[in-house]
Order: sequence, then structure tokens, then C-alpha cells
Amino acid sequence: MFPVQLHPASYRHLSQGHPWVLKDSYTEKFRAKERLLLAADKKSRKSFILLTDTAHPKIKARLWDTLEGDVPEPYDFISILKKRIQSSLAKREKFISQREDLFLTFGEADFLPGLFIMKLGEGLIIQSYAHYWKKFQKDLIPILRELLQDSPLSVSFIAWQERDDSKKTPLVPVWGKMPDEITVSEFDVHYKVKLTQGYDLGLYPDMAAIRESLPFNWKDKKVLNLYSYTGAWSLFPMAKGASKVVSVDLSAKYLEWLEENISLNSFSASHHSLASDTQRALKELLKDGQTFDFILCDPPSFSSDGKKTQTSLKAYQQLLPLIKDLLAPKGEALLFINTHSITRKKFEDQMKIYNAKVGLKKIKSLGLKDDCPLIKNFPEGDYLKGLLYKRI
Repeated sequence: MFPVQLHPASYRHLSQGHPWVLKDSYTEKFRAKERLLLAADKKSRKSFILLTDTAHPKIKARLWDTLEGDVPEPYDFISILKKRIQSSLAKREKFISQREDLFLTFGEADFLPGLFIMKLGEGLIIQSYAHYWKKFQKDLIPILRELLQDSPLSVSFIAWQERDDSKKTPLVPVWGKMPDEITVSEFDVHYKVKLTQGYDLGLYPDMAAIRESLPFNWKDKKVLNLYSYTGAWSLFPMAKGASKVVSVDLSAKYLEWLEENISLNSFSASHHSLASDTQRALKELLKDGQTFDFILCDPPSFSSDGKKTQTSLKAYQQLLPLIKDLLAPKGEALLFINTHSITRKKFEDQMKIYNAKVGLKKIKSLGLKDDCPLIKNFPEGDYLKGLLYKRI
């Protein structure tokens, strides 16, 4: 364990619960070969054990442990790692009867900084947002195999994916035989997950709990899904009795994938895919005189129509009036932003400004929950933010 000094602000942030040490003049002295760093704060009399990540452009270390007094010798990192994973798995077993897609560990919120492990059907996907986990791979895989063996969470293969900001890599099998694709069930809806076609897998489990908890009666309702991707927010309403769903996405590839997902299920609702820029699609739907009882909008962090690019928050300035006009009386709209670079407060304050001229009624705020927990004083972890509105 290599001793280091931190900027006074870093000590303060760590003491308050923020788990990242960001790049500054102090972090320049960190050594890449050291896995664990020890930073002793004389003011608070606390010792912080950090995982070093010098290769990351911004986050140079992440908090692993906070100790009062001396650090025990020897410090058994692998034993602590195993206990933390075991604790995370125990918290998730209650969800597995309804879902085959869930996060078994959720990074900093489970005291496993930068380590996100998803169960997708028969597979386990390890997503590393910090370079140092690669150094612990030979320890991590046996731990997971042991803990999952003969449990409701057992799997037939494990794959690894680097997910930091600088690289987007495909899955790499690290144990077992990984198939090209699998079918995954979420609340009795089936989805096709493609494991060997690149970075995108086709399903994001962090939205699952929000879908299930949404207080909306989908029976015989008309639904519009904007930025639909592979259609999770289209299939769920169809499974709940919606009469009509329209899915809009700029990518014909994702819409074809959506249709594959529909073919895996037995739905009575009518469905129409619209390959289009979102604003253009909304204007066409308005011109056709269509209205919807529920509109879902989950734009990417930076959306593009092929000619221009803008942030998802800025896009709502143009989208919100169109969404309002497409809502039926008492219709509802659920609008998301998906980035840690914009705080919840900034999102809600800006949406309040946009909505001042539109006049929708805000019903509630939504965010990560269940297998995707949040921790205090870590706004970056609260990346998925939603607002539910109603037309009155």
C-alpha cells in the first residue's frame, strides 16, 4: 500500500462521502504500478484506502475504504472484495424471480468503485469503468464463480467489457462459452440480447425497476416511444395491454432489432416503427392528427439528426411543446436525461423554464432504484433522471 498526500479539498470530499479523487497537482505523484494507495488525513484523523487509476483522464483514484486510526496489517483486499460482492448478491436475490436482467453490483453504491456486474439471462457481464479492475481479473472471476455456483443467480458464461470514457469495447469471454445472442426475460417480456455485435447489447437493466413501478394504467392506451432504441419502453406497454404503440428512432438497425423483440412475444397491440429524426417525426404525427395517452422520451446524452448535434437537455426546448401538443387530455409524458455531467437540480430547473411556456403539470421525479441504488454526496451516480408530466 503506497502512501500519498491529497489536496485538502480531496480529503474534505472523501470525508463527506464523495468517492472520487480527481486530477490535480497532487495526483501527478501517483504511481500506476501501485494498486492501493493510503492517504491519511491529519485533520479528520481518518485514513483513506484508494484504488489508483492513473490511466483515467479525470478520475485518478476511487475510494475503497475509510478507516479510523491505523490500517490493519496485512490488509486483505481480496477477502474484503469477496465479502462486498457477497453482500451485493444477497441484496439482489429478491429481484431474480421477476427479472433475468439486473445489476448484481452497482459500482460505488455497493462500495465496489467502478465495478458494475450485470446478470443477463444465463450470462454475467462485468463492466469495468476503472482500469484497475483489469489487474484484479484473475481474483475476481474465481470469486464470482464460487459465489454464484448452485444459487438462483448461477450463470453459464462470464464476459468482460471495458466501459470507461476513452474506449468502448465489445464483450470478451473470460469463462464458459458465450453465445452470439441470448433471450432475456424482464417482467414476462422477452428481449433479444446480442453479445457479439459490438458495444451495444440491446437492453439496459437500470430502467427495469422504473418501468415496473410507474403508476400508469396501460390498458387500451396509445403510446409513443421516442429514441426507442431496441424497444423496451415499447414492449412493456404492449405487454400491459396498450392498444397502439409508435416507436421512433433514427437508427433503422435498432428498429429492426425492436421488431425482432416483438416477434419473441405475443402482443395484441398494433405497432408502428418510424425511422426518423425525433423532431421531424413529432411534426409528422401532429400533422396526421394523432394523439397519445403516454409519451416516453429518453434521448442519448448527445442527440444528432445527421446534420447537427446538441445535448439532450437543450433538445427539450424544442421537443417539449411538440410533446405537449401530441398528448391526449390527461395524457402523461415521462422525460429522461441520461448523463452524470448534468445534476438533477440543473435538469429540473431547466425543464421548469422550458415548461413555463408549455403548461404541463409535473407529477413526480423518478430515478434509479432497487438493483441500482444511490449514495449521498455522489451526484455523478445519479445519472438517470426522469420527470413525469401530465396534460391538464
